[in-house]
Amino acid sequence: MDEINFIIRDDGTRKAFLSEDSFDILEILKEDYPYIYESINDEGFILKYGQCNLFKELLCDRKVVGFCSYDFSREFLTVALNNIYILPKFRGNGIFLKELENTMIEHNKPSIMEPTRLVVELLIKYGFACKINDSLVASAIEFIVPGSHVLSNGGYENEELSTHFYDLEICGCIHVLDVDDAHIAYSAPLNYDIIHYDCIEKREKMGDSYFNGISDIFKSNDLNFMDILLNLEERLPVKNYTLEEVIGDESGFSPYIQSLIDDGHVTHQRALDIKQQIREEYEAGMILNESLLVRLAYLFEDGNEPKIKSHTDICPYCSMPIDSHDRFCHFCGINLDCDLEEMQSNLISSINTSNVNFKEDIRFVAYKFLKLIDERIDLDYSIFTIENTYDVNWFELNQFLERNDYFKDNSITPEGYDFMNGHPLHFWERYHMDIVNYTDFEKYFYSHEDSNPIERCLSYIRQFKDDDCVLEIISNLEKDM
Repeated sequence: MDEINFIIRDDGTRKAFLSEDSFDILEILKEDYPYIYESINDEGFILKYGQCNLFKELLCDRKVVGFCSYDFSREFLTVALNNIYILPKFRGNGIFLKELENTMIEHNKPSIMEPTRLVVELLIKYGFACKINDSLVASAIEFIVPGSHVLSNGGYENEELSTHFYDLEICGCIHVLDVDDAHIAYSAPLNYDIIHYDCIEKREKMGDSYFNGISDIFKSNDLNFMDILLNLEERLPVKNYTLEEVIGDESGFSPYIQSLIDDGHVTHQRALDIKQQIREEYEAGMILNESLLVRLAYLFEDGNEPKIKSHTDICPYCSMPIDSHDRFCHFCGINLDCDLEEMQSNLISSINTSNVNFKEDIRFVAYKFLKLIDERIDLDYSIFTIENTYDVNWFELNQFLERNDYFKDNSITPEGYDFMNGHPLHFWERYHMDIVNYTDFEKYFYSHEDSNPIERCLSYIRQFKDDDCVLEIISNLEKDM
């Protein structure tokens, strides 16, 4: 490689590319970092993933000496490292360590997509992982493997694999799906590990004795492994958020929630509902400080249906897979160690001290219940929430739902969705009508059923047309006429 004409960042600030859509990594390297692109080709280095939506420079002495790329989710507040490359002569300077530490401060704990053995060995060196026997490694940073790259010694439905364990011998992430049946899932070999560690030859020796051995190790060391991972996680330099930082204080929303409202990702009323729900759950002990961001992201996401079903250990609230060492579910954010009776007692107290601003019309309560179910909230918890928030018991509500065929076999029916989509609260939330009194709007909505819902909304809101915010609502309603 000829003399390198390094890009210099005099102020030490790294350039980053961020987009909600994915972009091609090699195209960025070709156009903006030709010397890094050339080095990758000279080494025969193969990117694990060709696309990303967050690309960051890596610096050493103000020189751009490499890059890292992430799958970044604004909605889920998470980042998953999918590539990292550093020019050969600059390796060993702790650049990867600094990047991980910065990411933990900026985005909470990251995950790593299909780490190579070299990356895992660096995590051990940094104290983020440790060996638990001659070849097995436990990592505080989670490893993610796409479903298409997951192998198994039994049935597995090509589901994404998330795990905290890695086998250095076979150069693969591993996860025990069923300890009694010795059912193990593991990642497919990576090109880097095939070239540098002969992992294919070692994998050819895998058989029943290997899988039974892994299962026996986990069966006899379950509590020990739990303690190891908890100790590793406690040493991570992760920011510990407060409730107010995540949802905001009494005077308003947090900057993150406000940005979602401003960008049209969520209605103002929906954000208020989520803020109140998180506050109640936090005060009831259902959420930990370290799971606040996870819970917030879960509630803001529309399609919270469990997508992974091959694991035996699942969260009792959202049915996603969990590990025995987990303090909280990494999908829905619920505290897995909370005492159910104590939680219910605290939640009742929290709910009873909050103000309910709406008239307890059975149609309103039915809408609120169906919204909980639509958001994949557990049935028992949804019933519990409704009974302790409104003066309606489950028998009365269920009779209304059955009589109108809105809810059947623990699922919302097509008629139920029609009911929700035609409910006044649906329009009040959809068109950001929270500047007017809901109870008054609901009364008007039901008393003018001779016109279609949009016309009813327009007729009501035009009473307040001197307000600039109302003019915007009217404009949006007229577009949907």
